[in-house]
Amino acid sequence: MHHAANWIAELGLSQNPEGGYFRQYHAADFPGGPRTRPLITVIYYLLTSEAPRARMHRSSADGLHFHHAGGVLRVHSLAPDGEHRAELLGPPHAFQVVVPGGRWKAIELVEGPWALISEAVVPGWSPDDHCSADARVLERLSPAKRELLAPFVPSVGGGA
Repeated sequence: MHHAANWIAELGLSQNPEGGYFRQYHAADFPGGPRTRPLITVIYYLLTSEAPRARMHRSSADGLHFHHAGGVLRVHSLAPDGEHRAELLGPPHAFQVVVPGGRWKAIELVEGPWALISEAVVPGWSPDDHCSADARVLERLSPAKRELLAPFVPSVGGGA
């Protein structure tokens, strides 16, 4: 049976600035040559009980999350109009969750000592299209939603 340390070593994962551990293992250019960003990027992503959260961030690209092993994650997404979704990822729940581009996203480990997923970003991840949340993202939300999401915003609840 694998443990988090085994996955980190075996997959060559490093600490992610958003929380947890990751490694990009695929990036594909558009047919005919590179553009401003790859056609798709794919990463391994691991959360552990010691690093149980991914900070809230946003991209214009869709993120497709696929559960591989370990515990259950909760994938939070927040639409521009304030609509919040929380989807469970991992057995016995969904084995894949899609977060459409333009939504804020945060992930937390809710069951088990660790969970391993992969995430495909389409079009591919670009640092120019990546934005980390700050307190302003939560200002217009109800008090209950602010309290729920504050742990994922460093300037509000201490971050991941």
